[in-house]
Amino acid sequence: MKFEIRNRWNDSVMFEIEAESFVKAVEQKIAERADLSSANLYRANLSSANLYRANLSGANLYRAYLRGADLSGANLTDTKHLVKIMGVEPGNVYWKRFCAGLKNNGYQFYVGLNTLREGEIFAANDRITCSYPGFHFASRSWCAVNYSNRPLEARIRIPDDAQINEPWATDGKASASAIEILQVFDVVTGKDVTNQFRRPEDKPKKTRKARKVSK
Repeated sequence: MKFEIRNRWNDSVMFEIEAESFVKAVEQKIAERADLSSANLYRANLSSANLYRANLSGANLYRAYLRGADLSGANLTDTKHLVKIMGVEPGNVYWKRFCAGLKNNGYQFYVGLNTLREGEIFAANDRITCSYPGFHFASRSWCAVNYSNRPLEARIRIPDDAQINEPWATDGKASASAIEILQVFDVVTGKDVTNQFRRPEDKPKKTRKARKVSK
């Protein structure tokens, strides 16, 4: 099939490409190091496209579908209508799933504030999906679909001073440099198991009952 990539300013044809899909056409021009600045990609389906190091400066990406696309190294200077879908903000509440024991990626998580290990630098490049280090989170339904094998789910809050990375081509999740775990639930039973995962110093201390002395 023949596809055209047009200029967003005057609608002139920038490139004509023979390809099996529009995604392949765009990838072909990127591989050829073609300049896609000012390209009109309005409503283009670029899902999972390899846009590595693409020059999209000034391109029109209004309503373009970028889920899973590789934007690492891409030039997005003055790119128009590129909107972050999730709209993650500090203070918002999301969900995260965990392995048994409230563990994930070598971390032991607890109810309350959880931060990166000393010396780790948060991966803040929003052109990269699934970046690490960072704590990933999403909606409850997204977690249920993508991590159905994990036995614990937690309602989390993004601290006000946390760094956030919501990728331009997000697949439905984002990450933060810190998360505050508010509640923990057993996925199978739905039971609130929050108290099982409090830090030892935060657990209520048991008091001994006074023994009765017979007269």
